[in-house]
Amino acid sequence: MMKIEDIVEDVVLIVLSEHEPLKELGITQNKLFAKVVGYDENGVWIENPDFRIPDLNKKNKSKAYKAVTASILIAWAYISSIVHFPNVEGFDFPSPFNHNIGFDLEN
Repeated sequence: MMKIEDIVEDVVLIVLSEHEPLKELGITQNKLFAKVVGYDENGVWIENPDFRIPDLNKKNKSKAYKAVTASILIAWAYISSIVHFPNVEGFDFPSPFNHNIGFDLEN
């Protein structure tokens, strides 16, 4: 029997519905491959290894960004389904340093 705790630290396919508010976080499609870093009563926490935040040390703050690893909450209300791939190489306990999974931020 599959349990939600089995997906933590694995890469899963998350199918979203009504995900318009998530676009501000770089989630632009209704299907997203992402590493799950946790879950709670609010939703599933996923990792984005290339989330861009302003680099406060730069003089031109409007164009200066740096990439950081961020955890992003996807609320249960946005999730239609989660597909888990147990024992599939690259999806089951992957190294976060070998993959740039799930996000395509343009700014």
